[in-house]
Amino acid sequence: MPVFDVVFLALSVNAPIQIIITIGQWLLMARFLAPRERSLSDALSCLALTYITAFLLSLLFWLFWPLNPELILYNNRISIPAILGEAIAIPYWLYRYNYFKNNKR
Repeated sequence: MPVFDVVFLALSVNAPIQIIITIGQWLLMARFLAPRERSLSDALSCLALTYITAFLLSLLFWLFWPLNPELILYNNRISIPAILGEAIAIPYWLYRYNYFKNNKR
């Protein structure tokens, strides 16, 4: 399968789940993890970097999927590579932006 086809397929299949997860990450960041010294631009850049990194990781999972290609989607709806990419990217960027440190409100 050509790379451009994989990129288009990954983008079209991953986009809905990644948007839903990004909204969930925003709520998590704003409600439970937000340190006082974080600005809105820091939060938006963390979200953007997480989204981009998760897409690139999921693209790698799409390209090098070791299992049967029919197993790439869960119930023909949810992209497993998108979930794996988000599961790696979210903790990484939240840690890099210091959202996990103890904050006292």
